[in-house]
Amino acid sequence: MKQRLVVFLITIACIGNVTAAPETLYIALGDEPSKGFDSTQGWGKYGHALIQSTLLKRNNDFELEGDIAVAWALSKDKLSWNITLRDDVKFSDGTLLTADDVAFTFIQAKKTLSTHDLSNLDRVSVSSPTSVTFYLNAPDITFIDNLVAVGIVPKHRYDVHYAQQPIGSGPYQFVRWNKGESLTLKRNPYYYGSTPQFDSLVIVFGEEHVNLALFKTGQIQLTTLPQKYIHALPSSATLWNVKSVDNRGIVWPVVARTSPFVGNDITSDLVIRKAVSLAINRELIVSKLLQGYAYPAASVSDGLPWEPKHLAQPTFNIEQAKKLLDEAGWIDANGDGIREKNGKKAAFNLYYKSGDSVREELSITISQMVKAIGIHITPIGADWDTIAKHMHADPVLMGFGSHSASEVAFLYHSNFAGVDFYNSGLYSQHKVDTLLNEAKSASSWQQSIPLWQKAQELASLDEPWSWLVNLDHLYATDSCLDLGKPFTEPHAHGWPILSNINEWRWTCH
Repeated sequence: MKQRLVVFLITIACIGNVTAAPETLYIALGDEPSKGFDSTQGWGKYGHALIQSTLLKRNNDFELEGDIAVAWALSKDKLSWNITLRDDVKFSDGTLLTADDVAFTFIQAKKTLSTHDLSNLDRVSVSSPTSVTFYLNAPDITFIDNLVAVGIVPKHRYDVHYAQQPIGSGPYQFVRWNKGESLTLKRNPYYYGSTPQFDSLVIVFGEEHVNLALFKTGQIQLTTLPQKYIHALPSSATLWNVKSVDNRGIVWPVVARTSPFVGNDITSDLVIRKAVSLAINRELIVSKLLQGYAYPAASVSDGLPWEPKHLAQPTFNIEQAKKLLDEAGWIDANGDGIREKNGKKAAFNLYYKSGDSVREELSITISQMVKAIGIHITPIGADWDTIAKHMHADPVLMGFGSHSASEVAFLYHSNFAGVDFYNSGLYSQHKVDTLLNEAKSASSWQQSIPLWQKAQELASLDEPWSWLVNLDHLYATDSCLDLGKPFTEPHAHGWPILSNINEWRWTCH
């Protein structure tokens, strides 16, 4: 990796100190999509598919607007959506995008195990090249969010290699993917929307400190910026603080151990989960660890229309945490600093995504904070494949935050227990499930909101998640690069910034 990176640096070194608008923009957006760029498998759900385009999109007020679609209507029985398409949308190979491609995309996404939940989709019907209807098994007020999240793929060019060499109708087309190094894109000449200023994008993949070094030496013009690097930013650079609904929290295994990879006899005790949450000083984390570029989190929905209104910010109270543990029989009998109960120590692992400085520092800081109440946490950094093997038996520091209320169901409904990375703690509560079911089947969006709120408030009593902070998304750019008016971003720091790529401008001449 290091040797290939040196070659790459030599290749792009000539772009430093650019003043006139460059034809190619070099940017670093964080993690490389290891599975490629297949939107039916979840690529682009959090953020912007860029290569593909979607039926609908959201503006900065979370309102729906047409993208490929020009009209959309829900039937009176709330069991079907009829969508009318533009007739001038082409894929980057010049072929026309039609309703057949839309139907194929959603059927393929339904068959694929991914972050898209299309289990309620019964069938898709095509009545003309510009008209498609989605039929549901049951009313679902959140189904329309899939029309924002699923990028359309070409039926005639889709195969097992698609994720590696995608074709779409988005503002940029795929050119080359040098795995572990970069993705090269070029303007799609057939794009139906506003033309981006930059002819090409090279998206660099590297560790955070490497990306910062590339930026400081003028080799890239934009990089995501972890909070800890704020003070390392050159005075000549521009810092963009973009509003987001991106949060971090600990997801707890809430069932007792049944096998080496399912359940946890320590974290399945509600008192342990509550005590840890009480021992975490979120205000201190925000002010010191995150340099003030965040705020304490009470839910996965903070700042969104379905934010629970009767859920207070978690309190920091060491003495109350100790009292809870004492009353529950968790006692440090041998004086080693770790409480015990029934021969089992209050000690467990906390997994986090390695290479992510915010998650790493949060995990380490939390492990230090809980020592004060006699709990021992061992932070373990790992890749997602390794975390997937342990996340049903060990707590994980996760990140979520979506423009869709359906994410509340993904995290708390028993139907998603053990599905992908959603309800990995295997939480199940019948009353919560009922409220979530009622929210999805509500007769209107406004009627669903209090149900989403009540479900979260009820679930919080069980502490399946300990929410920590909501992050600001920070970007460092060349002072000549204007990002326009970035959208409020969901989870996935980096790629969502491309949502308004057509507004980006080079201001130096």
